[in-house]
Amino acid sequence: NMKLGGLGPDYETIKEKKEKLKLQKEYSRQIKEYNMRNITVIQRLPEKPRVCSVSRQKALEYAKKIPRPKTFITKQPEQEVKEVLPQAPTGTSLPPLPSLESLWSRHEKEKELVAAFKALHIL
Repeated sequence: NMKLGGLGPDYETIKEKKEKLKLQKEYSRQIKEYNMRNITVIQRLPEKPRVCSVSRQKALEYAKKIPRPKTFITKQPEQEVKEVLPQAPTGTSLPPLPSLESLWSRHEKEKELVAAFKALHIL
């Protein structure tokens, strides 16, 4: 009696595989319970004391002895600082502001320059 292949699912092999998986899960559960009961605390290996190598010590000592490069900090002369940060004198007057007409004419000139650059497709 030989059974040849059919068109539908083979329920017998599915049941066998399902039973096999069920037995595997049960076995793994039993092993897990046994291990939890018998193994209390896993002993850790003692830590090795940190011993720096001789070559590392020499390298660190050398690094301490070499001179550090000097950083050059350029200070601005006092005149430039005063120009950048104008301070009001102790009196009541402030430095004179440019007139509105001069600012307007400058604005118009710069607008013409920008328009010329746009015409040349530079901007």
